[in-house]
Amino acid sequence: MNTELILKEGFQEYIVDTDTDIYLNIIANKTSDLLIRIINAKSISIFSDINNEGNITILFWNESNNKILFNEKYEVGSNSDLKIAYGDLNGADIERSTVVNLNGPNASSLVKSATLCKNKKHYSILVNSRVPYTNGNIENYSVVLDGGNYKMDATGKIEKGAYKSESHQTSRSLSFDENQVSTIIPKLIIDDNDVMASHATSVGRVDDNQLMYMQSRGLTLSQVMSLISTGYLLPIADFINNDELRKSLRENIERMVEVECSI
Repeated sequence: MNTELILKEGFQEYIVDTDTDIYLNIIANKTSDLLIRIINAKSISIFSDINNEGNITILFWNESNNKILFNEKYEVGSNSDLKIAYGDLNGADIERSTVVNLNGPNASSLVKSATLCKNKKHYSILVNSRVPYTNGNIENYSVVLDGGNYKMDATGKIEKGAYKSESHQTSRSLSFDENQVSTIIPKLIIDDNDVMASHATSVGRVDDNQLMYMQSRGLTLSQVMSLISTGYLLPIADFINNDELRKSLRENIERMVEVECSI
């Protein structure tokens, strides 16, 4: 199914609920906040060309109970800013490939993810600076539960000639026991000298003493896991500046985390 989505000024919501593959062309040249709520699909392919000083924020909120393949490509032009966030707290497999090309001076992008994983969730994210004076950022936060298989392949690239550009990334993964797989592959591909680039990565378990202390205060292990996970993932709810949406997503996060941590 092919769909063209023309973004208007301000906030709007788009719901994906289909048993087929969907191809979504997002036309975005204004200041727009978009929530894409995903109920069901086999695969979702997205293309967007952002120009004319566009300022676009997109939050993908995944509620699907079935595996979905994501394939996304964004072209960001001069003086345009693209922010993307993935709220993947659902209990289904995900394979996601995201490519952001920064094609014009003063183009910038932030790709951010919050993942609750007790199954298979694999990501490949590339933010590519093609011209001078661009800025790319990747931020990933995950909580991996029992049986979870999480993989994040994050790449920041600055091509030859893209001087005065920046590429930064942070990836952090939190787990509760040894039956979880967390793999983070941070990569910086830098082909010019006059640039700024950095990456920070951490993968680790919650301290056993901390878990025991919280349980000694009367909480069950499931409640402890839920509290820690909620605090770790909650900032994704603030990605779009909309008070009503922020409240709804916070409640949704608390509910989804509680369900996943109690199973």
